[in-house]
Amino acid sequence: MKSDLIIKENELIDPKDYPESEGDLIEDFNQRIKKCMGIITALSKEYHTIWIVRISDMAMSLYRTTGENTSRTVVELGLKYQKYDKYIKEYIDRYVVSRNETMLDEVGPETILSHINDGSLYTVDYMRMADDSEITYHQMAFALSGAPGEADSFVFAYKDVDSTIKKHIADKRYLRDQLDMVQTLSRDYYNVFKIDPTTGDVVIIKLDGYVTKGMEGPGAKLYPYPVLCKQYIKDRAYEEDQPWLYDAMSLETIKEKLKTQDEYVSIYRGVDKGEIHYYQFTYVNINPNNSESGILAGFKNADDIVESTRERESLQIQAKMDIMSGLLNRGTGEKMVIEAIKAKKDGMLCILDIDKFKGINDKFGHLAGDRVICGIADILNEVFTGNAVVFRLGGDEYAVYAMNVGDEPTGTKLIQEVFDKIKQLEIEEIGDLSIFVSAGAVMVKSADSTEFEEWYKKADTGVYESKKQYGYALTFM
Repeated sequence: MKSDLIIKENELIDPKDYPESEGDLIEDFNQRIKKCMGIITALSKEYHTIWIVRISDMAMSLYRTTGENTSRTVVELGLKYQKYDKYIKEYIDRYVVSRNETMLDEVGPETILSHINDGSLYTVDYMRMADDSEITYHQMAFALSGAPGEADSFVFAYKDVDSTIKKHIADKRYLRDQLDMVQTLSRDYYNVFKIDPTTGDVVIIKLDGYVTKGMEGPGAKLYPYPVLCKQYIKDRAYEEDQPWLYDAMSLETIKEKLKTQDEYVSIYRGVDKGEIHYYQFTYVNINPNNSESGILAGFKNADDIVESTRERESLQIQAKMDIMSGLLNRGTGEKMVIEAIKAKKDGMLCILDIDKFKGINDKFGHLAGDRVICGIADILNEVFTGNAVVFRLGGDEYAVYAMNVGDEPTGTKLIQEVFDKIKQLEIEEIGDLSIFVSAGAVMVKSADSTEFEEWYKKADTGVYESKKQYGYALTFM
């Protein structure tokens, strides 16, 4: 028989195409192909190169190769050595990346036969270096060519599993990161939930603290986050904190915060048996690179960090402050602005947003980002003195309600002063990188409306208009 003959799937050799002297050899080969046709047909759906190996002497015959994902020299190697034990040693030496001795044992004749003698399929995954030096993941598969006890040969096949293996590795890393995150939250927090950001469904992971009405405990049961959130705030949160908590703990706010922050954390006050206690919530993306992967939420009592009356008083101040920037937090700031508008104390409401802030964190680290946030906070406090409420909305956003500003030119002058000071702001970690800020503002007239949300939306629209411009920009709406 010709040594370079390639048999295609489901095709037998026609004896008429060969000399009569090779008739017995052709018939023998056809008989062996018929016996193992079933297993070969099955493997051919997935494996691109298939060999038939005679068990008695380990002689190899190439049954099929598609040419796809198969190195020509690999096929030539098999046709050259013709005996499986010699071929596989040479193949591993040339093409398998590392673990050579281990793999030589895994695919040795004795190991293979011990795995397949009962009719099982035996597979081995490995990293292969192709002729062009590209490293990919491959798989070898072995199976008897017929029924156990009757087969005189086994099938040896290859396939490319690069995309499958890489996805599996990514999934394992993702699951490991998720497990680490859950374990960390479970260690420090009494209640831990997993939230589906798309549907709003909640799965309980841990429930050792306060139990909201309707919850049964950890398990696969789904709960609607918006309903549970509102019920919890209504039953548990301190009355003065409830208005801002409804917004702060809404799914929309959480998702927006986690677009630019690794975690979203805040302290609030709760009531238990008539006593006020301090609590903390933390929300984190399970997979920061995939916003749809799910959100973990942790809740815990913060009283245990208060060791004296003085520390409790300090925490009361912190509950109103954004701890990192030193400004008022969103809940306190918005409450003060709402009260001012209702008291008909008109002024300028301005929202400021740092452009491409995530890029600063990604390139220079979160410490550099924190210093940028604190630097701009200091500038806002310096420029807006007197009758003004300056607070941090969260992430890279700030808000100012200046009750001493009566018209747009005055407001523009003050914001320009903020821009000029930001241009001179020096942050060692970021070097010469320019920090750009977009601002939106509106002149609040309580005679027109006392609804804070209306004025806020107008100022926020101004921010988006400013972002259409390069550099520092202010848009009045």
